[in-house]
Amino acid sequence: MDRVGTTAMAEVKTIIEKWAADTGNTVIVTEGNQFEMMNKIPVAIPAGEGPDLFMTVNNYIGGHYAAQLIVPVEDALTAEEKAKYTQGSIDSFTLDGHLLGVPIAADVNALVYNKDLVATPPATMDELVTLSKSLTTGDQYGLLYQIDSFWYSYPFFSAYGGYVFKWTGTSLDPTDIGFDNEGAIEGLKYIRSLVETEKLMPGDVTWEVMNSYFTEGKSAMIITNPAMVPSFKDAGINLGVAPIPTAPNGVDPRPFATYTGFSVSAYSKNQAEAATLAAYLGSNLPLPIYKANPGNIPVLSDILADPSLKDDAELAGWMAQLDKSDPLPSINEMNFVWAPATTAFQSVVQGKEAADVALKAAQALIIQTIAENK
Repeated sequence: MDRVGTTAMAEVKTIIEKWAADTGNTVIVTEGNQFEMMNKIPVAIPAGEGPDLFMTVNNYIGGHYAAQLIVPVEDALTAEEKAKYTQGSIDSFTLDGHLLGVPIAADVNALVYNKDLVATPPATMDELVTLSKSLTTGDQYGLLYQIDSFWYSYPFFSAYGGYVFKWTGTSLDPTDIGFDNEGAIEGLKYIRSLVETEKLMPGDVTWEVMNSYFTEGKSAMIITNPAMVPSFKDAGINLGVAPIPTAPNGVDPRPFATYTGFSVSAYSKNQAEAATLAAYLGSNLPLPIYKANPGNIPVLSDILADPSLKDDAELAGWMAQLDKSDPLPSINEMNFVWAPATTAFQSVVQGKEAADVALKAAQALIIQTIAENK
């Protein structure tokens, strides 16, 4: 499964086999490209050909729940067991007050830096700007990331008050959209200022350019997730991880976090057993799959207390950022946000449109598209 990696999937199978041996149940594991398999779920499950339990990512939850393909699993976790998970991981799989999956790993963007160029990561964006300017010369950059991307620049948008859907405490409200408010506009203006005023980087940096420059030691800092970390280390980069620095208004940027977990089919004849296995995987998988593939950030709050991780500074950095993140909205309406949001961020950061105009248009289009697809 590409989300956790082939090495980590070996750990998944080992733990499933142990559960099967302990309980006397038989478990057949099917592997493949996760996103191809996820696209088959809406057809396979109603046809009786789907799995009892399947690995998923939280942004699929809304569509699967709306189509009545999955069932709540909150009864599989005691209150004590549920409290062991990070709040964001639980929220990411919660809709209408129901827990619709058990999380096992997280993915989030943070500040990744070259320790040979940055001895101590900046705590504030003002410090980062000053440091970045001192390191920028010719084709060398202090900070370089895909700044015109809604996904990568959302942390600064959120720091000033922008949001996608309002979290009510138990669910997301798709009628309360936070693109066209003063904070959202100010946040996008700030992102643009890093290009236009501070001149830290071009407004059209691509993902490929960001990674190649960092790999070559030509960029001191980037904003990214753990996926490329092994490649950076293979290239000899002395790598560090820290939370994205505090915005000038004193608020911590909150990047999106996505969560991988297990959901139970509504068509399964073994729902109780499947939910029990999901809970078992949630308790036993986070540590071994992180060790097998560091791209799988653990979702258990006390994971850093494990003796084997006490000196893992990188994990501490990822966990610190995860604590300051927003779960990627799981509701189906999120599917109608990407295109308008992407257009707005690109047009503003590249200097083609004013922030208030672009965000007002984006919000209107999101509202219209959601209404048309009810």
